[in-house]
Amino acid sequence: MASLTVLLRHSGKWNDEGNYINFSIEGILIKEYASFNDLVGSISNQLGIDLSTNNIKIQYNVEGNRTPMEIHNDMGYRVYVKLKKENKEFGMYPLCITTMEKELISGDGLNQGDIVQIDEAVQMYDSDTDDTLAIELANSGEAIGVFELHKDLIISKTNQKEVMAGQVYKDKAILKEVMKNYAIAQRFQFRVDRSNAVSYALICISEDCDWRFKASSINKSELFKVREFNDNHTCPLKNKVYEQRQASSNIISGIIRTKLTNHKRKYTPRDIIDDVKSDLGVDVSYMLAWRAKEKAMNFLRGEPTDSYKKLPGYLYTMDKTYPGSHIRMEKSSNNEFMYVYISLYAFIRGFDHCRPIVVVDGSHLKSYYTGTFVSASTLDGAAYGVIDSKNDAAWTWFFEQFKIAYGVRENMCIVSNRNESIIKSKFKKSHAKLSEIYFSMAKTYIQTEFDSLMEKVEKVDIRVKEYLELAGYEKWVRLYAPVNRG
Repeated sequence: MASLTVLLRHSGKWNDEGNYINFSIEGILIKEYASFNDLVGSISNQLGIDLSTNNIKIQYNVEGNRTPMEIHNDMGYRVYVKLKKENKEFGMYPLCITTMEKELISGDGLNQGDIVQIDEAVQMYDSDTDDTLAIELANSGEAIGVFELHKDLIISKTNQKEVMAGQVYKDKAILKEVMKNYAIAQRFQFRVDRSNAVSYALICISEDCDWRFKASSINKSELFKVREFNDNHTCPLKNKVYEQRQASSNIISGIIRTKLTNHKRKYTPRDIIDDVKSDLGVDVSYMLAWRAKEKAMNFLRGEPTDSYKKLPGYLYTMDKTYPGSHIRMEKSSNNEFMYVYISLYAFIRGFDHCRPIVVVDGSHLKSYYTGTFVSASTLDGAAYGVIDSKNDAAWTWFFEQFKIAYGVRENMCIVSNRNESIIKSKFKKSHAKLSEIYFSMAKTYIQTEFDSLMEKVEKVDIRVKEYLELAGYEKWVRLYAPVNRG
């Protein structure tokens, strides 16, 4: 591996013109593919600097730049090596070393890249890679720590199986999930003894047990280090005797997600209960399994509310894609979704060439916000939409939109399941009275009684009489039925 000769200037000071003056000179060899930590180690060894009590700042001058360049990480080291390779003379780009005692350093006086001691010993690892993570913290009036660790040494995933003192976790959230999984796998339960922004302590659920776990943040950063871990249980509850409290819905939802990626698969809470018992040896309630499934579904497919937020954009795109269509959405005074209606242009044009028969029906939606999917089907097309429920206002709005889209045609026939709201949406006047008369006419076997009831219908609304006559008495009146209806 190639080496480069570097001139060191030390024991001097910087003047106002950006020049390093009154210095002493030393020389070192540096390796082309070394790291910033290697450079610090070489300089401290050559100059006899004790890094446990001192910090060093490494700088050099670049022609045309009054402000000196500082080397404080691996990238800065690689830039300097490249410059030296292009200018290999011993006196080119000398490194100017400034030494500072640690007790003189505060948050206002420390620069990024200074090697300082924190509550752990300074961590330095030999590596041919520059895949490091630098954590820098600044607290008012307190010392700053720059702590360098290889990313491979920091646990950032919740599937960590082994837990021991000295481990470093990416953040507290990761640590908490790991400990929950660990408790489930080891078939015991713990309770939180202390938990705040900088510490996390657990003890066994049994008060007489010696099991202990303590972790805290490294120099008030997001990193959490396991300080103490006694994994020996001295309690009779080591073997689970009741529902495992660490088997939360969040933990279970993470386990079952892969089984819900296929939307065609039927995976019930009862299946979840059986799988958790088989895989983890833990009994969970039906409600816990149901909540876990809901959370897993929301993680994979998104929250239902997010889908509603996308609806206006979806309808706008559809309207632009199929010009001439009749697409409408109704919202409440609180800007909440109520109804949506869709009739595509091709369906509207096709209806002009079909018999005026429309089959209307609805189907309940089994989603979090429920509602009813409604359709008005013709021979060559359909109108469809979603309403809040099969009530009068919803059906009236739906048929109003249908009328706007398809217009009024002579002898139009509406086929439905006799839902009362559909009838009222067509004949709003005196519905209660008409409904009573209608069912009396349908059940009677006496001609005079039928004629008398029909006269009453005519007095209430002549359109209803015409509609019933057009439908044909034999279709709905026992008196005129061609067969015995009993």
